[in-house]
Amino acid sequence: MQLQKRPTKIYHVLTHWQNFRLRLFGEGIVIGVVAGLTIILFRYSIEQAELLRTAIFIHLHAEAWPFTVLWFLCLLGISYILGLIVRIEPMSAGSGIPQVRGTILGLMKMNWLRIVLSKFLGGVLAIGAGLSLGREGPSIQLGATLGQGLSRLAGRTRMEERYLLTSGASAGLAAAFNAPLAGVIFSLEELHKNFSPVVLIPAVTAALTADAMTQYFFGHIPIFNFTGLPVFPLRY
Repeated sequence: MQLQKRPTKIYHVLTHWQNFRLRLFGEGIVIGVVAGLTIILFRYSIEQAELLRTAIFIHLHAEAWPFTVLWFLCLLGISYILGLIVRIEPMSAGSGIPQVRGTILGLMKMNWLRIVLSKFLGGVLAIGAGLSLGREGPSIQLGATLGQGLSRLAGRTRMEERYLLTSGASAGLAAAFNAPLAGVIFSLEELHKNFSPVVLIPAVTAALTADAMTQYFFGHIPIFNFTGLPVFPLRY
């Protein structure tokens, strides 16, 4: 009696290659929307935290020293919360880019939901408190883990999950700085190390979608606006 083997998910992908590419295109749009909304909220929260910090500094300059002591106590409290977040979820420490790279290579494992929550809260607290940090790394890890979450919820293969992780990272960087091309190049060159059309389709789609959403909410104002730069004579 010959047993009939059930086709695996990878076999289904290989036998329906064109449909697989079309599915990656659609998943890139979904990742771009989800990552775009998340980074929009992340950027808005950071901006509000920075405005609050500036107002506090102005108030501290005008008030007596007890308010300065109170501010330092608040900073100690924020430091304790950040340390607690890292102890609970160590994969959310640092920029998050090495963790994403390690997950794509299969060397690390990320709990996508815990990292999204811890990275979002930790990033807002750390940057809002005035630490010398930026939103590039957290945005990349947030986007990548959201791509991983979509893959897990949809029951995708490990191969497809790597594509969606890369696409999420591309969307995260694109939404952080309104730079879709930079997001695509970074995710493919530094994270995935592969420029195949299969990974290029969702990465480009996710980056363009996330960038369109952030430009809709924040406008077309450049992140770094350089105006009035001096022009030096040719003799220099």
